[in-house]
Amino acid sequence: MNDALALKQRLPITWSAFFGRHGSFTPIQLRAIPPLLDGKNVLLSAATASGKTEAALAPLIERYLPTVRPRDRLTLLYLLPTRALINDLAGRLAAPLDALRVRCAVKSRDGDSFDSKHPVDVLLTTPESLDSLFTTDPRCLIHVRALVIDELHIFDASVRGDQLRVLLARLRALQAYAIAQGERDPDPIQFAALSATLAEPRVSAARYFSDAAIVTVPGSRPIQADVIALDDDSPSALLAYLETFRGRGYKKALAFCNTRAEVEQYAAAVRAGRSPFGSAVFVHYSNLETERRHAIEAQFAAAEAALCFASSTLELGIDIGSIDIVLLIGAPGSADAFTQRIGRASRRQKTARAACFYRSPFERVLFEGLLHFSSTFAPPTPFRPSAAVQQIFSLLKQSPSGGIRLQPMLLHFDGLLNAAELESIFGELQAAGYLANGRPGEWRAGARLHRLVDMQGSEYAPLSLHSNIQSQGGTVAVRDQHTQRVIARLDRAMLDRNALVLEGRSLRIAWSDGDAVWIAGQGQAATQQRFRGRAARPVVSGGVARQIRAALTLPDDSAPYVEGESGWLWFHWLGDIHGRALLDLLGERLTLKASTQTALCVLLMEKPRELPLAFTSEQVLRYLHGHYRTYESLLALGAYHSLLPLGLRRRAVVDGFDVPAFLAAVAGLRVEAAPEATSTALWEIVELP
Repeated sequence: MNDALALKQRLPITWSAFFGRHGSFTPIQLRAIPPLLDGKNVLLSAATASGKTEAALAPLIERYLPTVRPRDRLTLLYLLPTRALINDLAGRLAAPLDALRVRCAVKSRDGDSFDSKHPVDVLLTTPESLDSLFTTDPRCLIHVRALVIDELHIFDASVRGDQLRVLLARLRALQAYAIAQGERDPDPIQFAALSATLAEPRVSAARYFSDAAIVTVPGSRPIQADVIALDDDSPSALLAYLETFRGRGYKKALAFCNTRAEVEQYAAAVRAGRSPFGSAVFVHYSNLETERRHAIEAQFAAAEAALCFASSTLELGIDIGSIDIVLLIGAPGSADAFTQRIGRASRRQKTARAACFYRSPFERVLFEGLLHFSSTFAPPTPFRPSAAVQQIFSLLKQSPSGGIRLQPMLLHFDGLLNAAELESIFGELQAAGYLANGRPGEWRAGARLHRLVDMQGSEYAPLSLHSNIQSQGGTVAVRDQHTQRVIARLDRAMLDRNALVLEGRSLRIAWSDGDAVWIAGQGQAATQQRFRGRAARPVVSGGVARQIRAALTLPDDSAPYVEGESGWLWFHWLGDIHGRALLDLLGERLTLKASTQTALCVLLMEKPRELPLAFTSEQVLRYLHGHYRTYESLLALGAYHSLLPLGLRRRAVVDGFDVPAFLAAVAGLRVEAAPEATSTALWEIVELP
């Protein structure tokens, strides 16, 4: 009996619903389903569209949702990183789950069909909405038997991943209490995590659950990319490329920009210019009103020929139909984002097709580095203590007595924070008015936390009680003058005098009060709006910066310098975060200036011969303690970071900075004159202030 037939026989309930129409299993399904059926925790790592969702759900439903089962018991939790993915997956699962008579609900800010008093079998939700569920009705979670974390690489190594780690600890503690009370059987939760390629999958999985079986199926596709120059002041090169689509056989394209303002700007330019798409030009980003986003997704998916400009919202696996090619206007700063974006193209084809539009020499070499990026190294991912502040507030809201104590909190933060660190956080929050003393050894909500809770749901709430995602800030609400409804929330930079561009169309602003603008019908044509060119570039990681060096065919340890009229450009390839520190530390000993590309180089006033690069850990730590504010925004330490005691704020910066990696990278630099063949290229990629 072959493996596929044997596996089919182990899935008497779910085979037909999930695999019957295909008649076979994909490689990841053949390898992942057996250990899941055996009750093991599993991490599944494979390419997009490889069948990971079915590989996890089918065996878990087979194990925990038999045909005859108790009703009103939430049995399977399925966590996803975005609301859009939840809605998309709910649609995809509707038919097979209905065939199995498995009831499914969703819970997110976009929609909530989950009734905690009469729970369904399967819940699709985000960590933030799960956090909310803990505070409103945690008892509905005591019978959860299996939990799936989809797109683990999106959560991991981020403050959202830190929040998820604590939420899983809370779930285990809740169920342990239910077991002690005789309300649940003693079997532990079974976990599955799904991901694209992870550098160290076993290490990543261990942050969320133990004893993971790692199932990996390689499947990265080669990329066929055009790299095209695009003027800052004109979209003509983009329009010219779109004119070639008919000859290339392309009908649908997805274009990524790095800001919402750029999404609108380029969509308006394509609408106003000549393109093969006519009016079938869409925009998609998180601040559009929910129903409108869903409509755009459906219209774009249904269109035979169309173009959609998007921010990062469409990086992940929302079903928007088959895409012939992905356009990138400006490069993202991370290899993960680049891979996600390129991966949306021609998913059923052996090659991913892309067009990379650069607006400066730096963007060109950044694209070249990303196109050749490969890494199996995962940097350390220390727990960010700001997640503890948010979880303390959430746990207070969950507490039936309205108070929390140190010992139970230590269980939730086991291995993440110790007693002294938690007590210092309690003390800081109490001094700031967020916590107040209750009975001896107890903390309760203070006046400022009560106000924060009361403001939830208001557009003026400074923090979300259930989220660690940092607000981008600088946005204004866009309201329809007639209905008063908010239809979008846009960057202030997107406003231009008496008109704004929304979905690539110009709308007239009736009036504004500073916090919101009211629109009333069509304004002047979008073609008359000023074309603003590129936005500020994203933060560039050290790994991507070093890949630029490789793309220039320089040796791995080469730190070349090149002479120009303003001085000597010295290239260190450390990325923005470590490059900023090197600039400041060298500035204490040498005369130098910042270049506009801190990620790559500094400008020296004297010819470099032997640079003083022998820093000690103590020197770097002293520098970071004095300049911690510089790095708090660069390191994405979480929305609640400013509420931490000063010592933990500084420690979070030091941990995120990774001093040993900085010292090793600097020590490995070999200062040398740039090869003559490379000198011109090096000087061109830097724009001096």
